[in-house]
Amino acid sequence: MRLLASFLLFSLLQAQDAFLVKPYLQLGDAPRITKFERLDLLWQTEDRDGAWVVEVQGPRGWQPQAVPTFRTLNAPPLAAHRIYRSVLRQLPPGQRLPYRLKLGGQVVFESTAQARKAGAHRLVVFGDAANGSKEQSAIAQAVAATQPDAVFITGDLVYGRGRASEYRDHFFPVYNSEAAPLLRSIPFIGVVGNHDVPWAQLPDASAFFAYWSLPLNGPALKAGEPNAAPAKAGVHDAMVAAAGPAFPSMGSFSFDYGQVHWTVLDSNRYADWESPALKAWLEADLKAAQHATWRIVALHHPLFQSAKSHEEDQWMRPISPLLERYHVDLVLAGHVHNYQRTAPLRFQPTKIGERGRPVEGSFQVDEAFDGQTHTRAQGIIHIVTGAGGAELYDPWQTDAKTSWQHWTRAFVSDQHSFTVLDVDGKTLKLRQLNAAGRELDAITMTK
Repeated sequence: MRLLASFLLFSLLQAQDAFLVKPYLQLGDAPRITKFERLDLLWQTEDRDGAWVVEVQGPRGWQPQAVPTFRTLNAPPLAAHRIYRSVLRQLPPGQRLPYRLKLGGQVVFESTAQARKAGAHRLVVFGDAANGSKEQSAIAQAVAATQPDAVFITGDLVYGRGRASEYRDHFFPVYNSEAAPLLRSIPFIGVVGNHDVPWAQLPDASAFFAYWSLPLNGPALKAGEPNAAPAKAGVHDAMVAAAGPAFPSMGSFSFDYGQVHWTVLDSNRYADWESPALKAWLEADLKAAQHATWRIVALHHPLFQSAKSHEEDQWMRPISPLLERYHVDLVLAGHVHNYQRTAPLRFQPTKIGERGRPVEGSFQVDEAFDGQTHTRAQGIIHIVTGAGGAELYDPWQTDAKTSWQHWTRAFVSDQHSFTVLDVDGKTLKLRQLNAAGRELDAITMTK
């Protein structure tokens, strides 16, 4: 009996000590839905050898998955650590399957994984979140309560400098907690914001490129080239090495989920989407996506918004005619820490100045669309969903409608919130919920 108790105690301690970061799911380099899906499973450990085995339970019992590989990140202030990865393969779309990790023959972690659904699905979107606040935790728990199939974060993934140490403190413990066990069960997808890119004197900055695993089908960029996320030689070398082929190419990409094609753009100041290379990739991606029922563009910096904060951060507006030409339905952004929704609109730029200055132009606004009785939008609806946890911007504007732009239809800046997208065939329902699960705004779109 004493021997059994000692064995159980040893196994428990081994499980507790196995991880610096518990396993979490990523889409991986899998932009298109296939008959059998895959997911990347990542976890982090101390920099020491371990006999890891990953298994998924299927009709024939527990099946071993790809042998885990790892890259080591040695970027202070964190001690050197390993970022492990195993690919879960042959996953039936939409099914939730048990998986487990073994270390030295002992099971040290168990959960379930759900690959992409081919049809109807629920995807939750929010941004500007992981700062360690109680509001961030409350939103995470509210998101978990909606039982999403995936989560998309519209940039500023972790505060305040996108550092590996900040992920360790503010990101993984919140979104992979017992209260909100999201990361271990469904894939998270995200785009870099201005707080996520390299900071000149911080060797562990830009951890997005090492800690996330997303499609690598974006513009062909190399480190040091125009439009690529910057890295300072001698400072960011360890981070770039740990990122491997993800740096800098993972900044922009596209993927399909159900009937939706997502185009994800790095909108930081160094990325010029009017440059021939980026513009050609964007047009080719949207042109190839005309088979999709819905087309969504996601980025950090909004094209159109009404808040006084970041009022002149309009440098992404010139891509609007291209998005309209290829029938984009929604643009989802963060950066501004509140929630906003525009009417369906079209925009033709007439004057483009320096970045950080207004982009002037003419608007066509679909005044008939109300999302209730008139649900076919004539133009693009722009959503700001940047109220995921960080300090809110301009709370006084919620009730000050005279301060809104004439094309703004909803503005909630006094409550933290997140966006729920329910897509089923030719119907897309968008709801904005607060941390208590109360609905703040809702529209239905149809094709």
